[in-house]
Amino acid sequence: MNDVDLDHFRPQSDEIQQYPFDYYEAMRSERPVMKLAGEEVGRPGDEVYCVSRHEDVHSVLLDHETYSSRFGSTGSVPEPALQEQLEAISATGWAHVDTMLTEDPPVHTRYRKLVSKAFTPKMISSLEPRVRALCENLVNGWKGEQRVDFNRDFGVPLPVTTVAYILDVPDDHQSDFKRWADQSVAAIGRTISDDERLESQRTIVEQQRWFADQIELRRNDPSDDFLSNLLNARLTEEDEIEGDPLSMGEMLSIIRQIQVAGSETTTSLLADAMVRLSHRPEIWGKMKEDPTFIQAVVEEGLRLSSPNQGLFRIATRDAEIRGVAIPKGSAVWAMFGSANRDERVFPNPDEFDPDRKNLHDHLALGKGVHYCLGAALARLEARVGLEVLCQRIDSFSVVDEASLRYSPSFILRGIEGLKLDVEYC
Repeated sequence: MNDVDLDHFRPQSDEIQQYPFDYYEAMRSERPVMKLAGEEVGRPGDEVYCVSRHEDVHSVLLDHETYSSRFGSTGSVPEPALQEQLEAISATGWAHVDTMLTEDPPVHTRYRKLVSKAFTPKMISSLEPRVRALCENLVNGWKGEQRVDFNRDFGVPLPVTTVAYILDVPDDHQSDFKRWADQSVAAIGRTISDDERLESQRTIVEQQRWFADQIELRRNDPSDDFLSNLLNARLTEEDEIEGDPLSMGEMLSIIRQIQVAGSETTTSLLADAMVRLSHRPEIWGKMKEDPTFIQAVVEEGLRLSSPNQGLFRIATRDAEIRGVAIPKGSAVWAMFGSANRDERVFPNPDEFDPDRKNLHDHLALGKGVHYCLGAALARLEARVGLEVLCQRIDSFSVVDEASLRYSPSFILRGIEGLKLDVEYC
């Protein structure tokens, strides 16, 4: 571990966004529950407690009664004049509704059960042939070029096209779909300009209107697709919870969450894994010889990449973690990216080791009632994507690895651009 000064931990600084792990290690060792000024994480006025050890993050995620998911925004708070403009734009669409990510049981339970009726394991499993064909087509699109832009030509279109298919977005709207997803996360874990905020809000309303039109078409003419299933999902006595069907605002909020989660995680995971695998040709060789080993590579890739570096919770009552008092109303940052490198759980935590015995102990996809609804989809996309790449690529290397940069966010961590030199089979 390099010497770091935890008093200078600034999550929104470029230095830490590019490589936060020395700070995470120091926090786990010296201050496993560390108080941070709210301004440092876009929560001015809040007391924020950074929780960095695996055991403690796990406990926070499981205790939704003490640590509420109603944490609101993860971006900086706009000035009053800008807030007024943002609200005026929002008024032309549908008001934001807290649904799965930012709600607690029993309200969250209703959303989860209703969405699960449309987002079934059978539906996810049925996507495998389509995902495999898509991966084949994407590699074919490289046209045998030795140098490829991996994110642009594989890592991004794989999940975006798959989620667009699930949401029944036609091919001629997929560029819009990607733009909508990007704008939806523009302010997460980062500071953006006033103009960027306004553009982001306009784009969100544009997306709302498009999907609202699609939902209305299915109201009178339903089909066997996700939007129809979402529209017509109903709770029964077997669900052991009451609740009305989803409103338009609720459906639009859920669609937006599925769109973002289904796009960002797989892209970040695949890019990060390819960089690591470029240094481990013996692992690539084992993947080629034994495709069943790829699932272990995916799990270890999730642990190390942690595309979501952590989310906030709000203390609903006075609490205590590892002897540190957590006052009611304060924010707790459950740091997935640190927990997944906790040496108490993962020996040699910075090493890429798909042979670990406890691969599934990572928290990259959350835990408890808020465990990622799209986890199975992300795993499917990554596994099939790597299977196809192994079939088609003999070896590869990263172009100018020293220049790689991660996105300017302390929450969403992913390589912004990745070029590979490849040798085909």
